[in-house]
Amino acid sequence: MKLLLTGASGFIGRNVLLRAPREWQIVAVYHRTTDLPAFVREHRLPHVEPIACDLSSAAAVDALAARAGRCDAVLYLAANGDPAASAERPRWDLELNAAALVNFLERQPADRLVFVSSGAVYDGLRGEVTPATPVSPLLPYAISKLASERYVTFFAERRRALASYANIRFFGAYGPYEAPRKITTRWLKAIIAGAREFTVRGDGQNLIDFMYVDDAVDAMLCVVTDATFSGTVDLASGAPVTVNAVVAAMAQAAGVDVAVRHEGRVEEYIEFRSADDTMRRRFGFTPSVSFEDGIRRLHRFFVNEPARA
Repeated sequence: MKLLLTGASGFIGRNVLLRAPREWQIVAVYHRTTDLPAFVREHRLPHVEPIACDLSSAAAVDALAARAGRCDAVLYLAANGDPAASAERPRWDLELNAAALVNFLERQPADRLVFVSSGAVYDGLRGEVTPATPVSPLLPYAISKLASERYVTFFAERRRALASYANIRFFGAYGPYEAPRKITTRWLKAIIAGAREFTVRGDGQNLIDFMYVDDAVDAMLCVVTDATFSGTVDLASGAPVTVNAVVAAMAQAAGVDVAVRHEGRVEEYIEFRSADDTMRRRFGFTPSVSFEDGIRRLHRFFVNEPARA
């Protein structure tokens, strides 16, 4: 398998590099985060070739295509990773998400493309949802992700530039290497540092449906390797929890008591849950790490960070 991985220096990307089969040849594309070559060396990944590329630049993607050549599959992770920021900078979000993807699809040859979209496309809905549910999101991040899905389908079904494709509506993950702004990393590190008082934006009753990153990566790799599947699929734990429950689980994992106050509002208030069973039925995937166990694993990762460094 020759896999081209965009967004390789991000949270999910780094975990893909660590969990993908060592017999694969992986082209790991990154942009602004310059420590990816060092990460590859540190973890002894000789089958991984890091390549810097600005996916919004036609010349840069042409150079990437000339160097990487045709790939068996692409796992496209590159994107704006901050949904809340899209409300303030919608054009920037559109350029990073949809425009860069189109630029890539026009220039980089591949047999299969797996695009990691977002459960955010269900923005504004309540209750159970599936890829068949009509959507009309208002959050700019969700709009650009939905547009990106349609472009992937266009390049596969109209342009015939792809032999097969998958749009994964990813509901999220937590674990090592996630962004410092993420609640799990931000709070666990603060708890370890001695903080015992925290502020939650909004009322804390909005839902988070995420899984431990090992499960998320394994699911994505299942989709990458099934070239007979084309379509859209939800990737969710199926057991969403409230933000308040996440906070309580983190405190319990650390063995401490914390005080929480609520203020303000959040741009992305989630009240929907996925009822799509395609990952289980078609790919044989169900998450294996419970939320409580995942939080304990992440807590141990942070506690052991100084020793690793």
